Amino acid sequence: MGRKPNLVPCCAAILVTSIFLSYPGEVCGGMAVSPLQQWVTVKPRQDTAVSLTVTNNYRGPETLPCTVQLVVVDFMVSREGRLSFVTDERHSRSAVDWLTFENGTFVLEPGESRKLEGRVSVPAEADGDYWAAVLVKLVNSNKQQEGVHVNLQTASGIFIHVARRNYVERGSIIDANVVAPKFGQEEGFGEVAIPEQAGREAQQEQALRINAELENEGLVAFLANGKAFVYSENWRRIASIPMYTNRRRIFPTHNRTFTGVMSEPLPAGSYKVRLVFEPVSSRNGSSTAVSGRKITKDIDLTIGEELAEKWAEKAIVQETEILQLIPEELEITLTAGRFTTKTFQAVSQTLSTVSVRCQIEADGQLKDWVALRSADFALAANTKRSVLCWVRIPVDAEPGRYSGTISVEAERSGLTAQAAANVETQKIPIAVVIPEPDKLVAVK
Repeated sequence: MGRKPNLVPCCAAILVTSIFLSYPGEVCGGMAVSPLQQWVTVKPRQDTAVSLTVTNNYRGPETLPCTVQLVVVDFMVSREGRLSFVTDERHSRSAVDWLTFENGTFVLEPGESRKLEGRVSVPAEADGDYWAAVLVKLVNSNKQQEGVHVNLQTASGIFIHVARRNYVERGSIIDANVVAPKFGQEEGFGEVAIPEQAGREAQQEQALRINAELENEGLVAFLANGKAFVYSENWRRIASIPMYTNRRRIFPTHNRTFTGVMSEPLPAGSYKVRLVFEPVSSRNGSSTAVSGRKITKDIDLTIGEELAEKWAEKAIVQETEILQLIPEELEITLTAGRFTTKTFQAVSQTLSTVSVRCQIEADGQLKDWVALRSADFALAANTKRSVLCWVRIPVDAEPGRYSGTISVEAERSGLTAQAAANVETQKIPIAVVIPEPDKLVAVK
């Protein structure tokens, strides 16, 4: 029997774990790695170059030089979308043995950056998508106070597409179920206040919940967009429910669990729930729709008279906007030739799942300078997500103020008869200010 792999949970953003412990006295600095993920396309039996830039961010007078170590490791993603590093075994799509870097251990002075060159060597039998992570560890040989080490580690994901032929994204729904709303006994509570968290959980139980598990049976990764449609017995569409998961990109051999929630009540009756997922190509980090490759599954649903009556009685009417956008506007001051990022948050204010689509609306140069990353996503009930806005100003850009908007369209789960009330569009004004060269500039 083989030993169990050593799994290191990864709870932060995609492929990034950082542990910061601060103590008095001399400190070994912070560390940044760029890019956080990169996609490489290569043919079998060929090599290609990859690179990472590691930076010691701290420049204070008490900051020490840092010893940094690179280790190439595997990572996996659970059904729930949680990341974990695998340090002592290889999974079937591992690229660990293909990656080599010129410097395994090196020293960074305060404020110093170093670009590390690596190679990907693909074996002859490789076919499809593979992956690994470069774990960048800060090695502090001097113990801090009370014998505690300052510890920091960051990882950069490397995804390798071995282009042997044309690939078809292949997925299937291997499990699906419907959970009807539940209403607990309310007698006996009197005037006793129910804690906010308990109240929120009770509200979530009083909604229709649809669960589906999607499996990637192919050789290439894909992004999955999903919805559940509720139909009457004569196949008239009754409701639409966006499906949410923590990470939409599903790698070969991986499964992912999706959930859709609708709080609006359904009348008593028999229904069909049709799950529809559309794989979207994620090769080279891009998103390209795959024509005609929808994945579907039907589930029966029956709402009895007693449940329908209780559901209608307890339904919560929400009059707030579907999303709250924070901040309400973005302004970025940046010199020509520079690059920066800004974020805004989309905060769900509904008890149902929500699909969100963001896009830049601007004329001329601003549209070429600003881009949104992961601008198409779903939100679980009462959750939030940050959207990253990339701003790159060309070196020949003229000083001035350039304005546009970010359009954010949100669609929550709801009845087809009330479709207009289930969709809203908000605008975030965005401005990029390029000052005159002789003025001091800071990113706001």
